[in-house]
Order: sequence, then structure tokens, then C-alpha cells
Amino acid sequence: MVGRPVDDQQRKKFLEVLTQYGGSSGNTSLMNELGWSESEYWRLREQLIEEGQILRGRGRGGSVVLVKGLKPSEPNTFTGIVPATPEPLVDRAESDLYGPCLEVLKEKWTKERGLHDVHIELTANQGSRKTGGVWTRPDITAISVRTFSHWPGRTFDIWTFEIKPRWEFNVTGIFEAAAHARTATHAFALLQLPSDPDDSDISRLTSEAQRMGVGLILFQDPSDFETWDFMVDPVRKEPDPSLLEQFVVTQLSETARNKLLRWGK
Repeated sequence: MVGRPVDDQQRKKFLEVLTQYGGSSGNTSLMNELGWSESEYWRLREQLIEEGQILRGRGRGGSVVLVKGLKPSEPNTFTGIVPATPEPLVDRAESDLYGPCLEVLKEKWTKERGLHDVHIELTANQGSRKTGGVWTRPDITAISVRTFSHWPGRTFDIWTFEIKPRWEFNVTGIFEAAAHARTATHAFALLQLPSDPDDSDISRLTSEAQRMGVGLILFQDPSDFETWDFMVDPVRKEPDPSLLEQFVVTQLSETARNKLLRWGK
């Protein structure tokens, strides 16, 4: 939940500039046009989302959309997809993507999602540790606790991320993310775009992610949030508490487990 409230002048300016952009805009473009710092922009944005005046949109680096401009019969078609940078992009091992993605999730994605009490860690490299079988070990996991103005109590979430390099640009990452949803409230697939992506492949991946309730993010540079294209938002699941407990015990570090215990007090 947001701290100090947004004053009327700030709210007015935000909505006026967004209207001038046609009712939808990427976060970075809007931030630059407003001339605000990152912290100020994200605070204003989160407050207006909470007030129901804007919605999160798709696109590179995330975007916002005026609620009054949305029509149920017209899907939001702002995707932000632009042709990928041509070679010389070098194929990287999947493990080489973990570190850059982890940093972007910590520094940028948490702000885009409006998460404050959050912990993110790498869960891919656990050696021979038993985690429940095939497709049960996400590459990165986040835990968070949120409060809402008009909903009592606290909401705890587990967010999982399955990462695939460009040479594995196929539905496997979607299926793995869907398997993770058994023990997570939100599951994402993060797929690196090939140098020359095929529109039909992107459409199929988007369709599969929507069908399975999995979040889909396509990216070019794992360390550059502006190349992260938000295609599908995950459907929030409510796994059995015993499965969540098993996931916490078998997958997360002692630091993460202790943080959950403190949040629960």
C-alpha cells in the first residue's frame, strides 16, 4: 500500500500527460515527460492504480492505461514489440541469464508491480537437493506480503520465474512455468527473443500462456528492463497451503523462510 498521498496537482499532471499520449504510455516515456524521479513516478503510479484511475498495461518496461479509455470489447493492443536488435547477439547459456534477470527483478520489476515487502532469490542452483521432481524448481523465486486499503489482513504471494535463452524460444518454458503454478500464486515464463522472432511463434506463446494462466515476459537484453515486453499477466492461484509450505521448506533459503516468519507475526 502507498505511503503519503498524491496531491491533486500531481494527480492532474499525471493524468493530463497520459491523456496526451492517447491514454496509454510506456513507463519510461511517461516518466521522462513528467520529469519526475523514479521513486516519485512509481509512487504516483501505484497510488493511481490503487485508486482505479489507471491500469497496468503491456509493453516494454511495462506501461499504464487510462481506465476511462478502455472498452470491454476492445483488447489493449499496446504490446511495445519492435524488431529485435540484429546480430551480433551472442547465444548465452541459460545460467548466464539468471544474474542479470535477478537484478532487474529486484530493481525494476518490484517497482512495476508495486511490491514493497518482497524478497527475491535464485532457486535454480540447488545441486542434488530434492525439490519434488521434474519441473518443480523455478529459476528465480520471489515472496511478498501486501496490504490493501479496502481489504482486511495481509496477502502473501509466491512468484516464480522460469527463464529460457533465445535458442529455447518455444512452449517448453510456458509448460514449466505452468508446473510451478502448482506451488506458487503467480508463475512467469521469461523468454529471450531470437534475433528475428516470428510473429506466429509469439502469438502461439501468448495464447498458451493465457490458456494456462501463466505470465509471459519476452526480453532481448536480460539486464535492460526497457527490452522486457510484458505480454501476459499471470492469473493468481490459490494452491493448497500444504503445497506452499512444502515449497517454502524445500526450495527457499533460510533467509527467505525467516522473513516469512517475521511477516506472519
